[in-house]
Amino acid sequence: MSGVNRTVAGIRASARSFVREPFTVALLVVLPALSVQIYGVGMGQFPDVGIFAVSGSVATVGRVTGAVFATAALAGVLGLFQMISARHADRRLAICGFRGVELVAARFATVAVASAVVGVVSTLALAARVDDPIGAPVAAFAGLALAGGVYGLLGIVVGSVLPRELEGSLLLVVLADVDNVFASGLFAIEDSITQFAPLAHPHAIVTRAVVDGSLATDHLLPALAYLTLFAVPSVVAYTYQVESGGDTR
Repeated sequence: MSGVNRTVAGIRASARSFVREPFTVALLVVLPALSVQIYGVGMGQFPDVGIFAVSGSVATVGRVTGAVFATAALAGVLGLFQMISARHADRRLAICGFRGVELVAARFATVAVASAVVGVVSTLALAARVDDPIGAPVAAFAGLALAGGVYGLLGIVVGSVLPRELEGSLLLVVLADVDNVFASGLFAIEDSITQFAPLAHPHAIVTRAVVDGSLATDHLLPALAYLTLFAVPSVVAYTYQVESGGDTR
């Protein structure tokens, strides 16, 4: 089997392990729609009298915030499960002849594909709930996919230090929620603080796409920089787990 075939086989195996879990698949469909609705209705209850530092209606920004949260949380949990799975399986695959680069490519390609799928579902949920058609749907999807990519990689890092499904998932959901509060722009927090929130730039891209129908090019490079920043420790964490066997019990 060639290196490309082994990589493709690894991606397929990871995808099948995800699809075989009906609850996870249902969560992928339900959570974005539910999150967009809850955030939108919740924020829409507040009178729009200028107390929030947002462009566009508070309800619309609330729905954007819900879509970003759902994408980040789901992708983060999927990244966590990828690392947990790697701890149990990939060392044996390495012994069977799979090269490290092939295993890394398979795992990270799976995270990338999962982030894109979650981004598509969240974009559709957002488009169905906002009052006006999204002016730049491709840009909105790009922002959501970036949010998913960042948290998918963060999930791998969390899985390396907290390899427990329940605890790791709860930690990622809490991180995504707090991060989203800073990133949303709903509150007049100094930009010098909010710019360090990993979701700040993806959130701005989605907001600009929905509210103004344009691509926030000034936030694109910082979002990609965060993606690169999280990629480095996640690759190091994954490589360490495979080489050491990852058995910390």
